[in-house]
Amino acid sequence: MTHRIPPASFKAEILTIGDELLKGSVLNTNAEFLGKNLTGLGFCVSRQTSCRDQIDEIKINLRGALERSNLVIMSGGLGPTPDDLTRDAVAGYFNVPLKFSSSQYAQIKHHYRRHGYSVPPLVKREALYPEKSVPLINKHGIALGFYLRSLNGKLLVVLPGVPAELQNMFRELVIPLIRKYFRALSVRPSLVAKMVGISEPDVMERLGKGFFRDQFDFGIYPQAGEVSIRLYADKKLILHRLESIIRKGLSSWLYALEDISLSECVGRILKKRRQTLAVAESCTGGFLSAEITKNPGASDYFVGALTAYQNRIKEKHLGVSKIVIKKKGAVSAQTAREMACGVRTQMNSTYGIGITGIAGPGGGTRTKSVGLVYIAIATPKRSFVSGHQFWGDRQQVQIKAVKKALEFLWREIH
Repeated sequence: MTHRIPPASFKAEILTIGDELLKGSVLNTNAEFLGKNLTGLGFCVSRQTSCRDQIDEIKINLRGALERSNLVIMSGGLGPTPDDLTRDAVAGYFNVPLKFSSSQYAQIKHHYRRHGYSVPPLVKREALYPEKSVPLINKHGIALGFYLRSLNGKLLVVLPGVPAELQNMFRELVIPLIRKYFRALSVRPSLVAKMVGISEPDVMERLGKGFFRDQFDFGIYPQAGEVSIRLYADKKLILHRLESIIRKGLSSWLYALEDISLSECVGRILKKRRQTLAVAESCTGGFLSAEITKNPGASDYFVGALTAYQNRIKEKHLGVSKIVIKKKGAVSAQTAREMACGVRTQMNSTYGIGITGIAGPGGGTRTKSVGLVYIAIATPKRSFVSGHQFWGDRQQVQIKAVKKALEFLWREIH
C-alpha cells in the first residue's frame, strides 16, 4: 500500500538478467537488495525488469531503461558460459568491442590458486568488458563488473549476479560512484517501524485517519508474523509526528524503529544484558537456530541448539520424561516445557526455548491437527508454554513457529 508519492529528482532502474530468474529457479534477491539500497540513497526506483539471456532482449530492455532513468544497474549474465551474454549485449548496444582486464584476470588466478586449482580456459572470458567502459574489479569473486556514462549523462553499472559479490561491490565501488556522479542527490528523511504479533489491518486501524494528514510516502509490508512500515517525508518534523503516533498506538508490538530483524533485536538485548540462549527444536528442524545465527556476533549470546525429532533423542539428551511423551504425546505443552528446561540445563544458558509440533502435511490426528505447535520458554525463575494453530504448508508453519518463538522471548526480555 502506498500513499501520496511525490516525484523524485533522480530515477533508477534495475535490470536483472537470467532465464533462471524468469523460470523461478532462483529467487531474485539482487532486485530486493538494490531496490532497498537505491531508495535509501535517495533515488526513485521506477522499475525492476528481468529478461532472458538473449542479446536482442537485453539490448531492448537496456535501451528503454536508459531512456527513462538516470541510473541503470544491471546484474547477471557475466559468467563464463556461452549463455552469459550481458557483456556482449552491452558492447553491441554501444557498438564497441570487448577488452581484456589483466587486473581482473590476476584476481581470477589468485582466487583459483588459493584453492589449489589452475584457471580453466573458459573462465578467462570473465575478465572481458566493453571498450569505453570502466572496469569494476571484483575482489570477492571472479566476474568483472564495469560502468560507463552514455552521451546524455546516464550512468550504467553492470555487476555480477552472485548476490554476495554484487552486495560487496555495490557497497565498496558503486556507492562512491553514485555520490560522485549524482552530487545533487538528496536523501529524504525516512522512518522504519518493525512490529511483531499484529496483522496489517490492525496496524492500519490503530494508526487512524489522522496519521495521513500530511504528505509523505507510506508503505506497509506484512510478512509471516510481522508487519513493517516504511515512511519517507520531505520534512523531519512530519516524521517526528508519525513516530510519536506509532510509539503511542503500537508500543505493544513495536520491536524496532530501524531496519533490523526480530532475531537481531533479541540478540542485541541478550548481548547487552550478557545473557545467553539455547534452543531445542523438533518440528522447525533447525530453522530457529539458523534465524538466530544468521546475525554476525551470535556466538556472544547463542550457546547452541539440539534438533530432536525422535522421542528417544528428546528423552536422552533433553531429559524429557517417557511418561510425559506416553501420556501427553511428543506434541504437547508438557513436552515443549521439558524440552526448554532440558536444553537450558544441558547447555547452561540463561534462557531455553523448546518447540514441538506438527508441521505437516501428514501427522495430524483428530485431536491434534496439522499446524499445531507448542512453544516453551525456560528462564532462571520459571517456565511457560503457549499453544498455536498455524495455517499454511510445511514451511509456512515452520517459519511462523520460529517467528512466534522469537516474539515469545522478546516479550519476556525487552
